[in-house]
Amino acid sequence: MEESVSKSLELWTIISSYNTALLLLLIGLILHLSSDWHKNTLKLFKITISKENLSVLFIFIRDFSLFASFGISLLLINPDMFADVKFPLPFFPIGAILLGIALIFKIKGTTDINSNDRKKFFIFLILAAVVQYLGFIFVMEAAPTEWIEAGQAGNFWLTLKNLRSNLNPQLSMITFYTSFPALLIILSIMLINGLKAKNNETTNQ
Repeated sequence: MEESVSKSLELWTIISSYNTALLLLLIGLILHLSSDWHKNTLKLFKITISKENLSVLFIFIRDFSLFASFGISLLLINPDMFADVKFPLPFFPIGAILLGIALIFKIKGTTDINSNDRKKFFIFLILAAVVQYLGFIFVMEAAPTEWIEAGQAGNFWLTLKNLRSNLNPQLSMITFYTSFPALLIILSIMLINGLKAKNNETTNQ
């Protein structure tokens, strides 16, 4: 009984973490898309301190959401969790890879001064959000078995349901062996760019 409760708690934690990562990704995307609104809103404030505080808070939440989403995704992409939870494959890992690529441009610190890097950042960020959201809706939360067995949902939904990681071990392993090395490469590039940015900041000082 105790083991069953422990396992249920573990599965609930994993699913909640995945949902949190998706929510953070969508929040980060929306806040980035609303940057112009944010700038226009700050113009309404007469007190400089209020402007600075709101600006810092907005930027922190906007950027932290994306990095936190990527970090949570890194923790969830492994064979054991694939076997336990109905992760949408290959949507979830591909979405994490796309988000990681977007964050590479963010860490470079050029998205605000280089229009080309800014465009690439938004392209990969939007693609990451779209891929993750489609996987969540059409695979992870696809039509339930009861609907399919009752003839209320067609073969289309049955095919999508088979993309769940816990129902397709072969796809899970293929996805892991291809996505995990890509994520390690992306993480390494992020770390290198972060160190370069830190060194440049120290040199300028």
